[in-house]
Amino acid sequence: MYERITSLDGNIKTTIVTTFGDQHYDMYAKYFMTSLEKYLDESVNVLVYTDTPLFDDSENWKNYILPQESKGLKKFKKRNSSRPVPQGTKGFYYDAVRFSYKSYCIIDASRKVKTDRMIWLDADTEILAPISEEYLRSHLDDDKFVSYLGRVGKYTETGWLSFNLDSPNSAEFFDLWEWYYNTDEIYNLPAQLDCHVFDACLEKLESENKILGQNISPPNTGKAHFDLRFKKHMCHYKGTRKENRDVYFAKATKKKK
Repeated sequence: MYERITSLDGNIKTTIVTTFGDQHYDMYAKYFMTSLEKYLDESVNVLVYTDTPLFDDSENWKNYILPQESKGLKKFKKRNSSRPVPQGTKGFYYDAVRFSYKSYCIIDASRKVKTDRMIWLDADTEILAPISEEYLRSHLDDDKFVSYLGRVGKYTETGWLSFNLDSPNSAEFFDLWEWYYNTDEIYNLPAQLDCHVFDACLEKLESENKILGQNISPPNTGKAHFDLRFKKHMCHYKGTRKENRDVYFAKATKKKK
């Protein structure tokens, strides 16, 4: 378990959390990890969930083995791995098991991280420039529980999530998220991405006035919510972009003449 760590000026620090499978390291996660090492302010904690050990723990960096940490994930996979997943371009919407790793990672991290701010970043993200703790914290107002990239008429883009773990009903939110998986209630949602579970939890607890969400998507945007919000600082190789990382990295780092 993390101990609550404070920075030299007495402020509670921030933790970044992510996960990826061993098979995805060379495909995209290596760019995320190396860019974190290069650009992330050393005052920020990093918690990485993997299938097998990836690095030795240090003061600020912690590596957890997800299968060992989450019994709920093991049980969910055992119950549901044989469920059929529809074919077609949108079939992945209904592959709850595939996206359960991320959910159980976030849930487990919420109970380990003892900093007041926990930021989830998908591992197909790459940091493009120096990132300070102040910059990371600027994307969530102090009176809000979570910031996210909302999309009109569509499920939330959860490549970025910033949580204020000091919010009074923080634990209830993550307990509810876990409940959707542990009870298989996720299969009663319109679709089964982690995004749909996040949206269901946010809608319920906001309607009960227990939490406040903060949509940080730039207005009037299509699919590039993440890249526009964090322009020049981070980019997200979402979907097929992973296969063309060099092309999208060049675009993201191109300087105007």
